[in-house]
Amino acid sequence: MTPQVSPGTCLLCRAPVTKRGALKHGMKCLQASGWPTGKKPSLLISIQGRYERNYWLVVLARHDARLGDLDRLIRDVWVECCGHLSSFLVGGVDYDSDDECSTDAMNVPLADLVSPGSTFSYDYDFGSTTSLDLKVIGETPAAPPKGLLCLIARNNRPSIPCDLCGGDAGFTSTDLDEETPCYYCRDCLSSADPETLDTIANSPRNGVCGYAEDPVSALPWYPPGWSADEIVPVELDDETEVNASIALVIQDIGPDIDAFFEAEKAAYGEEVACMAGESVIAFCTFMYTLHGVKIDAWDARSVQRCLVEHLAQNPIFPEDWPENAVPILCRFLTHMEASGRLTNASELIAALEKAEPAFQKAAVSPEKSLALFRRILVKAEEAGVNTDDMDTFFNFAVREIVRMAGMDPDNEEVRRELSGMLKAETLKTGADSLRAAAILVRCEDFCNRFPDDTVPERCRGIVKDLFDHPAAPLSRGDGVLWSAAIVYAACRDANLIRPGRGGSPLAEEISSFFGFERSSIRNKATALKGFLPDR
Repeated sequence: MTPQVSPGTCLLCRAPVTKRGALKHGMKCLQASGWPTGKKPSLLISIQGRYERNYWLVVLARHDARLGDLDRLIRDVWVECCGHLSSFLVGGVDYDSDDECSTDAMNVPLADLVSPGSTFSYDYDFGSTTSLDLKVIGETPAAPPKGLLCLIARNNRPSIPCDLCGGDAGFTSTDLDEETPCYYCRDCLSSADPETLDTIANSPRNGVCGYAEDPVSALPWYPPGWSADEIVPVELDDETEVNASIALVIQDIGPDIDAFFEAEKAAYGEEVACMAGESVIAFCTFMYTLHGVKIDAWDARSVQRCLVEHLAQNPIFPEDWPENAVPILCRFLTHMEASGRLTNASELIAALEKAEPAFQKAAVSPEKSLALFRRILVKAEEAGVNTDDMDTFFNFAVREIVRMAGMDPDNEEVRRELSGMLKAETLKTGADSLRAAAILVRCEDFCNRFPDDTVPERCRGIVKDLFDHPAAPLSRGDGVLWSAAIVYAACRDANLIRPGRGGSPLAEEISSFFGFERSSIRNKATALKGFLPDR
């Protein structure tokens, strides 16, 4: 019988290897790596699942590495989920992670216990146990460039068929009421419960005790040059989760939502009906997934939280949406009670109406825009966008916001709608919020040098006052100069910059940081006072 080939990857050169060929290939890569030479030879250790032998690792262990170090690597890369106990069995002796007789049971050098050819074993979690077999397969003069242990090679994630179509699954749904997990490809995710979804782990503990792979914890055990995103390349991204969540809502109350849409269209027209449909779908999706309840179990507290904490964070909306969202939801609740799906519509409507002022405030708050801006800023910088050019950055931001809203910015219909919204200045509120957030982020970048929050808090107050002013001063002029002037004014209010002859060192710092002459910053700071309320 031909032995089964278990494909993997050399983590030094990233070439494909097999479990059988990993040692020979790894020795060549280590010789060419330029890694340091240890005082004594390092050990090469293979680790594989006892019952799932397609999962395997090759580890380089420095001569002074200890059992506890190997335990931490195995936990971080392969098994850790709930802090369970673990144990090595070496030469007939157990070395436990929580030995009552010795708190240092695993504080034993590996080289004192094993040598080339030695075999030993490892168990994690003595309830739902994951068992591993280990063998010292060689030794080498090379030592890890940092730390005591380093992964050299590991298996590629074994192919698991989708339970529905038989294709290659990338995601798993683990229901605690079921004995075995279900597997789905991306195309079949709409049939899964989004609350239980996760990516399939490349680990012999996959599907056990809610285990989920943690690439951030695994990264320190990898050779230099790897990133967490490369360790777990298949992710359950926002769009996938949203689509799966929407499918859950449609499956339960889709016909009711369709009937409500038609009623809104007949009463208020196509435009309001579209706004109503999108608002209801978004609200129901949050309620079904984040609060874990279907519509017949909604209560006053959960709908209020959903309205203010989640629906208000909608990244893109028409200018009149904040004032129409709650009335739309109230009409939807009335419709659902009439259809027999609700019995407490009046209670829920009262709760939504009570929370409406907080919702409207949250929907247009600078804090919301600031959080959104920071997220988009990172993506823009990664894409090489000039974030100081507000027009270029705004165009990039609009595309990102459209993606966050679950739409394709390259879709022709979406592009036409966006173009119309931009021409009609429908998105002006969002643009002004984004600009204010950009100005505030620059202020906070400078304010990192201060030991307390006095100046940053004053900057936030000034930005809020300028943002709320009817003349919308922040929407005009150079955004960087606005940031410099706001910081200058905040420092002056805190008596850190005093009027008088000569230049203040802090004023010079502001000038150097933002790239404007002190006189320009001072003049702008004086002008902005006219937009601030009297205090």
